Amino acid sequence: LLWASSKDRPSISYSRTLINQGDLFKYFIPTSEPKYNWKYFSFNDNSWPESTSGFGYNDGDDATVLPNGTKSVYLRKKFTIDDLAAISSLILDIDYDDGFVAYLNGQEIARNLVTGTIPNFNQPSDAYREANLYQGIVPERYEVDNALLTLGTNILAVQVHNYNLTSSDLSAIPVLSLIHLSEPTRRRGISYAVFCL
Repeated sequence: LLWASSKDRPSISYSRTLINQGDLFKYFIPTSEPKYNWKYFSFNDNSWPESTSGFGYNDGDDATVLPNGTKSVYLRKKFTIDDLAAISSLILDIDYDDGFVAYLNGQEIARNLVTGTIPNFNQPSDAYREANLYQGIVPERYEVDNALLTLGTNILAVQVHNYNLTSSDLSAIPVLSLIHLSEPTRRRGISYAVFCL
């Protein structure tokens, strides 16, 4: 993913994709409310299966195909931060159908679902919304407060909700990226890009 603003700045910045489409996530298709701390690092997700992002059905870009009529799916992905001082911003790109709430280390960072509430597992989304990526359209983007990051292991958690049980499709593809003001130490298996701010 390549990110740039419309601001006239001569400095060069560097992006690092922490979580990408195709990464392994822990996931859960609930039939009852999950434990309240499911979105925190401390939650034990050993009983959750692990599979490849994206999650959903009937959009053609679902690496992990969920059953038709899935009410909601809960996702967890751990990632590591080794230098907080080098980070200038944090970006969440998310493709979804029909509604979602995202959390970083247990704190809400983005949503398109009823404002101000923590959705129950069987709460429908507010309306139908079609996913973008399979249509060749960029996903929605949210700038995230990087003060929520901690040194060491962090957790991104996302719940995606369907509009109803007869909905024709469901999609969940979260991507999380860092923006650095200096070139980060390159690590095997991590994507980087250079761009002007």
